[in-house]
Amino acid sequence: MTTKELIKNLEDITLDYTLAIHSCNLEQGIHFFLPAPASPVPGTIFVGSASDWINVRRQEKLCNECTYLICMDRNSLPAFPTTNLQINIVYLNASSQTVVSRLVSLVSKTRSAQSPSITQLYKSFWHDILNQDITTQNQVMERLTRFPFQVHKHIACIVVRHAKSLRNTDTIHKITRVLQNFFPNTNIFYNEKEWIVLYSQKKDTSDNLDISYQDFSDLLEHYQLYAGISYACQLPEVLRTLYLTADASIELGKRLAISSQYRRIYTYHQYNPYYVIHLCSCYFRKLHNTENLMYLTHPDITRLYYHDLENNNNLLDVLYSYLCCGQNLNRASQKLHMHRNTVLNKLNKINDFLQHDFDYESDHFLLLLSCMIMHYQGMFLQKDVDEFFSSHSFDHLSNEQDNTDLQQECPD
Repeated sequence: MTTKELIKNLEDITLDYTLAIHSCNLEQGIHFFLPAPASPVPGTIFVGSASDWINVRRQEKLCNECTYLICMDRNSLPAFPTTNLQINIVYLNASSQTVVSRLVSLVSKTRSAQSPSITQLYKSFWHDILNQDITTQNQVMERLTRFPFQVHKHIACIVVRHAKSLRNTDTIHKITRVLQNFFPNTNIFYNEKEWIVLYSQKKDTSDNLDISYQDFSDLLEHYQLYAGISYACQLPEVLRTLYLTADASIELGKRLAISSQYRRIYTYHQYNPYYVIHLCSCYFRKLHNTENLMYLTHPDITRLYYHDLENNNNLLDVLYSYLCCGQNLNRASQKLHMHRNTVLNKLNKINDFLQHDFDYESDHFLLLLSCMIMHYQGMFLQKDVDEFFSSHSFDHLSNEQDNTDLQQECPD
């Protein structure tokens, strides 16, 4: 619920207020000023008398990102305190008991309005996200406050799909319950052949969420599911991008055949560069009217590619692994399951064929990117290309009639 909506529901007893945060969360309960909690959840609503309010301020027990409803027990209104905290302060002309009763009634109305159609609530929100009908942080946060479970600061989108097209509603409900048990207190819903898990956590993360990836992998294996996981982000207004990247990670992962630590889990962290290549590919094919991405690669990589085709060799694969391993010969030999000397001999053959040595230091990134482009070219643009680019996952990228989406996903 937004703070302004709260004020509107209490406007007949409101004397004055100052607002510093946009939303509050009635669903997580109502607290009195004293005793002050050690670490309240942002959005908590506190209710108390003016005298308790003075004591809380004197003890420096104010909690950041919370709302304080102060029930006046004297005629004059105190001045709003000067504080660095982001808090809402509302002075009310009513007793604490009256205010609490009003809030409890408001919570009951909110829950009764939502409970018959939680699924529809989710789907309506998701429709507006994907169609960009809500785009600002305030718009998204206001909608998220209506959900049954609180959304924490760091949010990621997890897309879960079944290996086959499901039509049995009992199976869908069963898997939904399994996911709800694995992700407790998380907003999860089934939408058009896939489950959307709006996973969130309090602590920061670079790429790994606070879950057991092995247990999740076992669950996916048992129910024949696949999962794409986006990065975690502090900006809920980019949920559409989080979804698209998680969604793309599944398609990229299943087709690129890149080994992963956990079966059936495809994280955007692993497939990020390939998604960037895919977006470039979309625009390249439109601008140059060709699907041959070799024109984007280092010329020596193209020469190696054709040399391997003509001689049934794997020099390009060896070079790619060597680059991925930071030019560490031992690590590359382990990754390729080859003897160290075999890898070294193949690298020497590359230099002999090209008649020069690679400048690995200066051209490392370009060579690695070129190898990845060739890998993408071979796995996507020569296999089931029509099926892939007409799939649900990349409709927004492959539909050349939709110039708006193309400009958004493949900018100039």
